Amino acid sequence: MTTAGEQLRLDGQDAALAAATVGHHNHPNRIETALNTLIESGREFSADHIRDLVPPDTRDWMTHHYNVLPALIGHHARRGHIQHVGWCSPTRRTRHNNPNRTWKGTA
Repeated sequence: MTTAGEQLRLDGQDAALAAATVGHHNHPNRIETALNTLIESGREFSADHIRDLVPPDTRDWMTHHYNVLPALIGHHARRGHIQHVGWCSPTRRTRHNNPNRTWKGTA
């Protein structure tokens, strides 16, 4: 059972994914593919590693749709595909050196 705050977060993640899924591009699928590649690798990874694996046009798209990647990571964490294992410093200046979670596949 989820609390009201948790449910609002889940609803927001679902809304971000739904809004990003339109017929004229494949960016969410490219992000999902990169995420699955890292999960299957068995290596520890962060959001920056996912960004590094997607094509440049998807990376540019992610700048304006910044909620999609955390929503996908959240979905995988809730499904038990990944687990939080630590923290790292982000490579993007726009993160202002706020820490990023690191993840690892559970399979």
